[in-house]
Amino acid sequence: MNNKKISLAEKLGYGSFSISCNIVVQFVSTFILFYYTNVFKISPAVAGAIVSFGVIWDGINDPLIAHFADNHRFKNGERVRPYMLYICVPLAITTILMFMPFNMPQNMKPFYGMFIYVIFYSFTTFLRLPSYAMPILATSDGMERISINTYTSGGASLGGVLASVLCWPLVRIFSGVDTNGDMINPSRGFPLAAAVIGVFVIVGALFSYFTSRERVKPKNENEEKLSLGKSFTIVMKNYNFRWNTAFSTLYFVNNALLTSTLVYYCSYVFKDSGLTTYVMAAFAVGSIIALPFIKRLDKALGRRRAMMLGAALIFISKIPFLIFPMNVFAMYVNAFIMGLSVALNIVTFSTTRAEVADHVEYENNRRIDSMVINFMGFLNKCGTSITTLIIGISLQMAGYNADLKIQPQSVTTTLIGLIGWMSIAMSVVMFYCASKITIEETVKQMSREKELAAEQLLS
Repeated sequence: MNNKKISLAEKLGYGSFSISCNIVVQFVSTFILFYYTNVFKISPAVAGAIVSFGVIWDGINDPLIAHFADNHRFKNGERVRPYMLYICVPLAITTILMFMPFNMPQNMKPFYGMFIYVIFYSFTTFLRLPSYAMPILATSDGMERISINTYTSGGASLGGVLASVLCWPLVRIFSGVDTNGDMINPSRGFPLAAAVIGVFVIVGALFSYFTSRERVKPKNENEEKLSLGKSFTIVMKNYNFRWNTAFSTLYFVNNALLTSTLVYYCSYVFKDSGLTTYVMAAFAVGSIIALPFIKRLDKALGRRRAMMLGAALIFISKIPFLIFPMNVFAMYVNAFIMGLSVALNIVTFSTTRAEVADHVEYENNRRIDSMVINFMGFLNKCGTSITTLIIGISLQMAGYNADLKIQPQSVTTTLIGLIGWMSIAMSVVMFYCASKITIEETVKQMSREKELAAEQLLS
């Protein structure tokens, strides 16, 4: 056990790393579909398929890279922290290449999109390993883990604010804007904005690398390598892993339903793409406001009820939007309440994930943090990829045409259904999944059994 109190500098490092990771992910997830359809001139269905392919690959590579990480040690004995140092620059370069409108035949564009997605998400998985695993490996203390996850969640929210406030305006500044407010040269604007985002990635990763340490060591320092199938079996048989993963997957589906459609909704329903910045800012501000209360909520309500509250907030956020779908203020309220739920959901399912990793080690005498994290990530991303594909196909079927400034009414109806009704349905299932979580009881039982075993050794 390592119950060392984590310094403020180290926690700020985790926060900065989370900021940089989430800026790049938010930038790509929010704008790539729009970039493909409106700049790269790919049809919505094909663009949706490309994004889905990329996210599916992101999910597939999660357990593969996790298996490698769990069976690999760097020369200093660490498992994941050095990835911050080695991957940040390649990821920054790849982000720029994602938004480079190379002159190529139309039939080659989907293949280029899929190729660069594979590279981008491979680097992303390696870089996010320390983001997810370090709260587990930095300390064994439950309260310190919640504190670290609060900083990482705060970083994610602040990354969302920066992405919301900076990304779209950066694209427009670098593109140039005409008297009608339309971008003049988005083919230049997107890659230059991506370059700025890449700088954030490098700075955040390096700051975290030089302020953090891995302290939690496996019980068995001479662990044998596990096969991928064995690791999968160990993780999937854990009751709380299954329900926590279902909950987190639906959380990411709900996020995708808003972030991947928002630029379309603001551009064609509100007739002002610039509103995307302010709506996403409301989303991120809600998350930041909620952060100081999460630790107390988790303690007062317990993990299960806190997660149920997170799901309920998503449901509540959709009510004003569905009543007044053409009202900008209703969209702000929707985004703000969604932001409140985001902070609560991320901290609770991330802390539950850390406790699941402890329980897996206790039951199997083998620490496989990366597998716990990345099998969960694999399923999360499968849900997100399916959602993105549904969005692309739905827009295509509704008659979306990037060359039209005014879209058919069916496009508006489709967007309302995706942002509102589909999200409500997902939140109901999230609520049920949260009700099945028993991690607190499991941790207490595990602690009692460890104490009893220690007493027997002393007697």
